[in-house]
Amino acid sequence: MAGRKWLWAAVLLALISVMVSAAALGCGAKEAGSVAGDESVLSDRAGGEADKRRSQGESGLISEGMENTSADAASGWSAPTPPQGTTSAGTSAVLEQLQLKVIKTALVKMELARGEYGSLREDAVAAAKAAGGYVEDESSSRDGDGYTHATLTLRVPADRFDEFLEEVSSLGEVTSSQVKTQDVSEEYVDLESRLRHLQAQEQFYLTLISRAQTVQEMISIREHLDSIQLEKEQVQGRMNFLDKQVGFSTLTLSVDETSGEGGGEGFWDRVGEAFKSFGRGMKKLAVGFFYALPYLLILAVVTGAVWVLVRRARRSRSGEGTGAVL
Repeated sequence: MAGRKWLWAAVLLALISVMVSAAALGCGAKEAGSVAGDESVLSDRAGGEADKRRSQGESGLISEGMENTSADAASGWSAPTPPQGTTSAGTSAVLEQLQLKVIKTALVKMELARGEYGSLREDAVAAAKAAGGYVEDESSSRDGDGYTHATLTLRVPADRFDEFLEEVSSLGEVTSSQVKTQDVSEEYVDLESRLRHLQAQEQFYLTLISRAQTVQEMISIREHLDSIQLEKEQVQGRMNFLDKQVGFSTLTLSVDETSGEGGGEGFWDRVGEAFKSFGRGMKKLAVGFFYALPYLLILAVVTGAVWVLVRRARRSRSGEGTGAVL
């Protein structure tokens, strides 16, 4: 009996120990979960408060900016300085990617025999059109001897210029030839930088218009915007002009027709040319005589009147001398 009592006492003691341990473990887990939950709640609250402060800060900045704008307007508002355009790093990148932009022009002087300019002009214009070019300017005149003097300006794509120059030079006797090149790459890069800067300014003022609160602010922004857009158009126009000059090269052809002396004319041809020159000279002399005829008539009348007066004076003196002798 005593042994059974001790056994029941041990079992009871073991059960009590298990129950106490389970209770302790349950309380610890509950406290840990509670702590974790509290930490999560605190974190959420902190995040919400941070977002709230951030949104309040942004709205405060916007409202502050609008208040500053209104205050500036009240005291003679002037538009704020817009952001700058291209940095030096951006310019360097543009320089690395940009191809050279070169304007090429040529002046060719030729001498032709009489009447050959028409044929040369026809061939030169046909060659220019075949190369994708066109006639930009032309002027011609004929002197008193019937020789034509002309200047013909042709423009062709830059990649066909050398071939075109060689073809035109073979059409007549070239007395002089001059080719010039002008590198406008640096100017073009500067224009691109200015254009990007002006575009940034334009965008800035366009966004600033929506923030204007008074008519004075709107007028001031509009004035700045108009000035920027005008300058942007001027820069863009200059860039377009340079693109056109670079894309098409210019050839100016100066032609003079000559008598062709020493060019193989025969003896009778020269004799005929001499008679023609004599005839042209007589024609000019006759025209000059008719131009001077009115002045010659006046001179003849004056000379006749003087001669009559002198003759009468002589007769009167001779009559007086005869009467004195008698």
